[in-house]
Amino acid sequence: MAELKQELGLFGATVYGVGLILGAGIYAIIGEAAGIAGESVVLSFALAAVIATLTGLSYAELASLYPRGEGDYIYVRAAFGNKRLSELTALLRVLVGVVSAAAVALAFAGYLSSFLPGLPTVVVAIGLVVATAAVNYWGIETSARLNVLFTAVEVVGLLVIVAIGMQTWGTVDTLDAPRGSVGTVQAAFLVFFAYIGFGSLVNIAEETRDATTRIPQAILLSIGITTVLYIAVALSAVGVVDSQTLGASASPLALVAERGWGSTAGSLLAVIALFSTTNTVLILQISTSRMLYGVSKAEYHSFPRVFSRIHPDRRTPHYAVVLVGVVTVGFSLLGDVGVVAGLANLVLLVVFVLINGALLALRYREPERERGFRAPGNVGRLSLTAVGGVLTSLGFVAFSLAQLVGVL
Repeated sequence: MAELKQELGLFGATVYGVGLILGAGIYAIIGEAAGIAGESVVLSFALAAVIATLTGLSYAELASLYPRGEGDYIYVRAAFGNKRLSELTALLRVLVGVVSAAAVALAFAGYLSSFLPGLPTVVVAIGLVVATAAVNYWGIETSARLNVLFTAVEVVGLLVIVAIGMQTWGTVDTLDAPRGSVGTVQAAFLVFFAYIGFGSLVNIAEETRDATTRIPQAILLSIGITTVLYIAVALSAVGVVDSQTLGASASPLALVAERGWGSTAGSLLAVIALFSTTNTVLILQISTSRMLYGVSKAEYHSFPRVFSRIHPDRRTPHYAVVLVGVVTVGFSLLGDVGVVAGLANLVLLVVFVLINGALLALRYREPERERGFRAPGNVGRLSLTAVGGVLTSLGFVAFSLAQLVGVL
């Protein structure tokens, strides 16, 4: 039986992770977060980074234990021995992947309409999904090359913002929180979703050389790189434009660029946002199709085996690629999946609780199993970072639910 082609090294996997995390979120979400937290949005990014790192460390160790494309599914199954729970985990991850890809595709259409008014949003979004699915089908090598290019463009855009606002950093009062600490935490919950892509890095383990060490390294490097970028961008954004004006803008970073270097720079950032959204849709489809491929393997008897088949020439899971593309198109037809995407993100936090719980369980169930990486901060077999991951993920879930029912 054909196997996935191992094309990625540490550099390729790290760039893939940076592309997943940067995504499209920072280009839009920073405005809303600044409107809530004021200049303390810088602390919101730092808090979100700490929480992401706690769960990221659990993913890193689990990926070194089981370097498989099915990722979350096999971690939960090995830890709890419950096939239904592991299948539910996989379904939730696939759902999050396709809904998020659809939402970002619609965002791409919105950005494009600022240059070409009158374009049908849904048609443009579907066109992007089809194009990125074709790249996904063609092969991981082509996908990785495009990801490197598009991620480089995304990073350049963020570095432009940093350059524009660097001289204003000394004027930023990071303790300025109009809504107090609740607002800072609320914004941290919002910007947390600008970090969550790291969990999907594990789905390319079978296409990465020496995955037991490279995937954990890539997870931690990608979180570290994006955290530095995010905090620098947040400092620059609130230094150049007041937080309330940022909060009212649909394209906050383009506004920062325009204020700093004129309308041409603003247009440049809007173009970069197109690259960012395209890259996000591509890598979400890659990671989601690999999850579907992994869980469909004959050894698990979970999902239909047809989705575990590998194209003999392209060496990609072509049936899984097609299904993920079709379902993503289906969600794109909704035209506005903002609420659904928000719920999907909430579901992902539940998955994070399971992932941290899986590490805690496997420390006791399989203490002698070889690990390419071990999360730091331990008391005997107990992982303190995994405990922190469980508590912070549950805390964010509770905080979100409390907001939904109007408690806060």
